[in-house]
Amino acid sequence: MVDEIRAHGGTAELLEIDLASLASVARAAAEFKGTHPRLDVLVNNAGIIAGKRKLSPDGHELTWATNFLGLAALTRALVPALEAADAPRVVNVSSAAHESGRMAWDDLELERGYRSWRAYAQSKLAVNLWTRAFAKRHPKIDTNAMHPGAIATNIWSVLPGFAQALVARVLPPASKGAIPVIRLATSDDVAGVSGHYFNKLKDAPHAPAARNDDDAERLWTYVETTLG
Repeated sequence: MVDEIRAHGGTAELLEIDLASLASVARAAAEFKGTHPRLDVLVNNAGIIAGKRKLSPDGHELTWATNFLGLAALTRALVPALEAADAPRVVNVSSAAHESGRMAWDDLELERGYRSWRAYAQSKLAVNLWTRAFAKRHPKIDTNAMHPGAIATNIWSVLPGFAQALVARVLPPASKGAIPVIRLATSDDVAGVSGHYFNKLKDAPHAPAARNDDDAERLWTYVETTLG
C-alpha cells in the first residue's frame, strides 16, 4: 500500500503496530509523536472475529484487546498530537453488530460463555460507547463511530473455506468500504459533528445500548483504570 501511494505521487510512511499488544501501541504512538508534531486524522480500523477464546500478549481476551482496548489505548496516547492540529478527527470503525451487543460487566472478557459473535458484538458496542465518552471529553476533536457495511476482508477468515469463497464473491471490496471512512475523515459536510454513529454514509442513531450514558461513563472509568 505504501509503495502504491508513492507510485501515484503521494507521501506515505509505514508505522507497524499490533493493536492487540499494549506495548506495541505505546511504542508506535511514541515513535509517531517523536517525528510528527500533530495528527490531523486518526482512523482506527483493526478488527477480528476469533473463533475460539484466545489471549493477547497482555493476557486480555483477544477480540476485546484488538477491537477495543488497543483502539482506546492508541487514541489516548495520540491526544496531544491530535489536539495540536487545527481541525482533528478520529474515525472509529465499528459495526452494525453493536446493535446486538451487551456489556457483560461482570465478565467483560468472557471467561464464561464465550462465543465469537458475542465477543465481537460486545467489542463494537464498547467502541460506540467509548466514542461518545471520548467526544464529550475532547470537544476539539471530531470523533465518530461508523459501520462501513459488510465488506469482503480478512475478518471473515473465521468462516469455513467454502463460506469465505462465497463472501469474497458476494460482498463488496474494501475499496467500497473505505468510502464512508474517507468521508468522515475529510469531508466538510461532517465538520463539527462528533459523538455520532454513521451507518455507511448515513448519520444513524446509536443502538439503545450505546446511548446509555451510565454505561459510557462506566466504560470510560474501566479504560482509565485498566490502561492507567
